[in-house]
Amino acid sequence: MNLKQIFKRIYIQAPEPIPSEHRTLLLLIGAAMLIAGYDVNIYGLAIPQIQQSLNIAESDVGRIVVIFRLGMIPAIGLSYLADRIGRRNLLMATLAGATLATIWTAFAQSLPEFVAAQTLARVCIYTEELLCVVVIAEEFNERTRGWAMGQLGAMAALGAGLAALVFGFVNMLPFGWRAIYLLGAVPLLWLLWARRTLKETSRFRDHQALKSPIGPIASLLQHYPMRLLLLVCITVTYSFGMGSGIIFVSKHLQSAHGWSPAQVTMLIIGAGTIGVLGNIAAGILSDRFGRRIVLTITVLVSAAAYASFYTWATGLWLPVLWTIGIFTYMASDIIISAFGAELFPTSHRSLASAIRLFFWLLGGSIGLLAEAEMYEQYQSHGTAIAWLILATPLSLLPVWFLPETAQKSLEEISKIKPKI
Repeated sequence: MNLKQIFKRIYIQAPEPIPSEHRTLLLLIGAAMLIAGYDVNIYGLAIPQIQQSLNIAESDVGRIVVIFRLGMIPAIGLSYLADRIGRRNLLMATLAGATLATIWTAFAQSLPEFVAAQTLARVCIYTEELLCVVVIAEEFNERTRGWAMGQLGAMAALGAGLAALVFGFVNMLPFGWRAIYLLGAVPLLWLLWARRTLKETSRFRDHQALKSPIGPIASLLQHYPMRLLLLVCITVTYSFGMGSGIIFVSKHLQSAHGWSPAQVTMLIIGAGTIGVLGNIAAGILSDRFGRRIVLTITVLVSAAAYASFYTWATGLWLPVLWTIGIFTYMASDIIISAFGAELFPTSHRSLASAIRLFFWLLGGSIGLLAEAEMYEQYQSHGTAIAWLILATPLSLLPVWFLPETAQKSLEEISKIKPKI
């Protein structure tokens, strides 16, 4: 077997043949992840340009992201609704909302208006992201579920790469950063039309939704409190340590190392292509060796790479460490997302996934606020971020108390008794 065949088998080929309807589903769901990856990464890439246009203070850069993430609060309510009225209806509604909010962002004339538009966009995008994971988890079997989730993560990463590609022309585009947002609305309009034939998941159709408004919440807390607590501990700690490091990459390269937008784009497109494979590799390798062991390795490597990137790295070390960091970060992200969907039954899978995402964003938001305070002390984003990354390995402590979900059906996983 030559290298090309090995590459195809490891990173592209599914463990078993995928039905055509599932491939279509993966395309329609994955397209949303790609567009979401594009939209949510624009602010991080174009911070200097948006700062200048809207007069944003240096210490407020991270705080604005915290405000954006407040959109996760209504997203929890929407996800709760998805456990009652279905995944498809919410996927269509939030896609429409994301389209309108993205267009609004492009035409925002003041900082409050920009923040309001992006917060609304995040409400819809966050709901889309977690429902996409839920739909894939419910429709693919235990032999292909990890592979399919890896494809989702890869699509999101490609969206981030596409945003970086467009950002490389920010100084040449008419209206600058506004044009980047406006271009992101075009594929959203196409996806709305393409999804008109999207069906409800088979597991939800077979599920008899609880009638009591408190039903899914009460059931989740009654039957799976420890799983939920452990998942929350993992997500809060990991996002607290790594969140700032992910957002400030472009700004760090431009401000601390004098890189141009075009150079940032070359890094993200070139080295980022390798990073995209982290999602696919995580799905396949975690199916084979287990979610927990692969997550442990990727978290430790990612933390070490980003800590080095923001402290001593210069010259060639910058792209090398960033590539290693983003590869393993993406792998960690998709495995934690998989845990959020796999550990809980159909009756409240969307709600549990929403709670996982909420605490992921909450941990990252607390980290951003801490970074802002530490910046005031050190006058260096790199130093502040490096200190925060030291907390990342603590996220691994709860991982080994969760049941292994690889190679098990969702019904089988929900019956596993907790270890503590």
